Amino acid sequence: MDHLSIKRILFSVFVLGAVFETAHGQRPQGSWGRGQQRQMQDAPKIGVIYGTVVDSASGEPVPYASISVVNQRGGTIVTGGITKENGEFHITEIPLGRHSILVEYIGYGVKKIGPLTFLPFGDNVTTHNLETIPLVQKVLELGEVDVTADRPMFIQTAQKRIFSAEQNTLSTGGSAIDVLRQIPGVEVDMDDNLSLRGSSQVNIMIDGKPSVIAGGNIKELLRSIPASNIADVEVMTNPGAKYDPEGMAGIINIVLKENKFAGLNGNLSSSADSQRGSNLSGQINWRTVSFNTFANVGVRRYVRQSSGDSYRKMQFDAFESVLDQASEGSRLGDNLFLKTGFEYFIDPMQSLALSTTLNGGDGGNDDITSTVEYNPFESQYFRTTNGTNDRGGYDVNLNYDRKFKNPKQKFSSFVRYSSGESDGLTDFFTTPVAGFDEMVRQNKAKNGNEGKDSNFELKADYVHPFENGNVLEVGLDSRMRTRDDSQLAFIFDEGTTAFVDDSLFSNRFMYDEDVHAAYVQFTTTVGMFGITAGGRYENVGMKSQLINTGENFENPYNSFYPSLSVSAGAPQLLQVQASYARRVNRPRSRQLNPFMTRQDMQNMRTGNPFLKPEYVDSYEINFGRYSRGLSLNFSPYYRHLTDKISRHKIMTEEGTSIATYENISEQISKGVEYSIIGSLGKKFRLVLSGSIYRDEINTDIYGKDYNNTATGQRYVINSTWNMNPTTELMFFMFYRPAQEIAIGRMGSMSWSAISLKKKFLDEKLSISARMGDPFNLSGLYFETWGENWYQESSRDFFSQRITISLEYRFGKIEDRSRFSRNRSGDQGNRDDFEIF
Repeated sequence: MDHLSIKRILFSVFVLGAVFETAHGQRPQGSWGRGQQRQMQDAPKIGVIYGTVVDSASGEPVPYASISVVNQRGGTIVTGGITKENGEFHITEIPLGRHSILVEYIGYGVKKIGPLTFLPFGDNVTTHNLETIPLVQKVLELGEVDVTADRPMFIQTAQKRIFSAEQNTLSTGGSAIDVLRQIPGVEVDMDDNLSLRGSSQVNIMIDGKPSVIAGGNIKELLRSIPASNIADVEVMTNPGAKYDPEGMAGIINIVLKENKFAGLNGNLSSSADSQRGSNLSGQINWRTVSFNTFANVGVRRYVRQSSGDSYRKMQFDAFESVLDQASEGSRLGDNLFLKTGFEYFIDPMQSLALSTTLNGGDGGNDDITSTVEYNPFESQYFRTTNGTNDRGGYDVNLNYDRKFKNPKQKFSSFVRYSSGESDGLTDFFTTPVAGFDEMVRQNKAKNGNEGKDSNFELKADYVHPFENGNVLEVGLDSRMRTRDDSQLAFIFDEGTTAFVDDSLFSNRFMYDEDVHAAYVQFTTTVGMFGITAGGRYENVGMKSQLINTGENFENPYNSFYPSLSVSAGAPQLLQVQASYARRVNRPRSRQLNPFMTRQDMQNMRTGNPFLKPEYVDSYEINFGRYSRGLSLNFSPYYRHLTDKISRHKIMTEEGTSIATYENISEQISKGVEYSIIGSLGKKFRLVLSGSIYRDEINTDIYGKDYNNTATGQRYVINSTWNMNPTTELMFFMFYRPAQEIAIGRMGSMSWSAISLKKKFLDEKLSISARMGDPFNLSGLYFETWGENWYQESSRDFFSQRITISLEYRFGKIEDRSRFSRNRSGDQGNRDDFEIF
């Protein structure tokens, strides 16, 4: 299909949506008769109104607000329009006469202006400048607590999807991991591995900034953040040039709670579950005219149990090797998360903020594995594993923000330093089964790791609006990161009855990465189209060194990342937004370290110091429509990956599996995401979403001209029943059918949760009960194969648990304006086109 045909199809879809809305959404004609309507139609249409609609609290523009021109005599709507992304509107061809202006938007009170007289003689005029029109959020007063009108659970914008964690009780008592499980398009498996649109290459940010405070272990960082401390989660699949291009699937930004009301405000929450897990968290804020200070803290303990099986067969010329293993184990961890700081308002135009984040924790694991091996003789043995680990880190941020007379003109900057450490030690003890003493030698071993990560970043952004509505954004960003990894291995010396260093598997690897970037982004409106185009240039220096051997590796390179977004339409009719972005995934130290590490003598891993970055050219089109409480979204996407980094498995004749990494030639990913979100009556809300995708891999590392495809589907249902004003019941379920993968097959996966929440004391106090995995369906199953080997493995998780949570709020509790939060770095025009 050529580009002209695609344009025709998109234009036809837009026109059909507009016709549908006109046919089914026309308003009543009031009390006018046909003769009066004919008189109005015959009146000259030379009237004009223009102005800007803003949020009364934040001063931020309100895009896509409805403007209706209502005739004063008959009460009928004679014409109207909607505001643009920057909140401005300009309505022409208004019939002469006396008319009132109604300004409306979801969650705000209706603003009535006039009546205004449109006449071309005397002291009258035909053009009215309405200047700035403030809309006030609806407020419901409950005792001493002021609560704004219910905030939508999802907000869809031209660049991001925003998920309100505050509106979701299904993650109560959990962590950021539990919050992410609820978000359409985001997948978290039962081992807490995160992916977006089927790709694990996701850039995770906290309040708009990346973090290494957990020693680079994002999974542990997410486990340490209590769900009750999270306000929103923002998902960007095709972010513009102003954003860091790292993370090929996109960016997930976790926004922590912050209260903007004056005085002392906050909340406390605690929870406990049936598997000995617990959580204690809180948030407190004190704000005056010139000063604001806050603290966000959480302490969590998690306990997890699992069991698994693995069967592997390898065929050689002389013999067949079989490895059959069964295991069970448990993990326990204690986590601390603290973010605190203050903000000083130098004057109404300037502010200075200093904040610090602390993260720490420790944990342990106990596992036992039973092994039967034929290689070619039979041997049987047990292997017990006992491990401990601890981690800690901090980051310090200094922010300076400058506003100007024009509220759209802004300068912001920050300096950030973060540091994290993690280390662990694991004991292995192998014991032969009775009768196999001659085949298996009893032995002991230890593996350890020590990691240090530090990051320094400088960033400055400037937004300049023009009188014609165009916006120019420019910025500079420099990041310098150092990673120091030590892998430790010890074997037990029977002669000295002590552990000694195993030099074959002990090493130290140093990794440095410097990224210096500049970007420019320009937003304009051309007719019915809103256009944002930008480019980002980066200079990257990568150096690594294997200390044991003195080997040095360097890979400096320059890259350019263009981006383009074009949108048209209105949510009440049909909103179409097409975008393109180029992104990157840079190899990490674990993937680069060439030294061999071992899980056991049958399973080893090594890195590849010659890996190149992988790039993706990402295209997507979003169709969105919002009408009468029903939201429909349909998003096809296409991604072309080059130099894709893929895990590659090598089988030796000794029956050992060695996992490493390679740049394969290319991968093409195609897919569609969709969602239907609305209300059934006044008490029931329903979210149905899903995706279908297909990955095509073309490479030669698996054999000559290897080509394969992987297909998959995902389905999500999220429902809320407001049983009464103080009681809420929620249900969530995720299901992924069995699917083909690049070198095998992956079984189906399911996860569900149900929760009940009750509010007391004018909604200051709430009690929640949640049951995770009520149908006990969680688990993983894989089948993989190669030229001379086959392997199948499965894992079951004891994830069925009941959690009881208690939360108390004090002070003034604010449901922040959906346009005022700006911690994700989005300093430009707000581009919300759909709210539900």
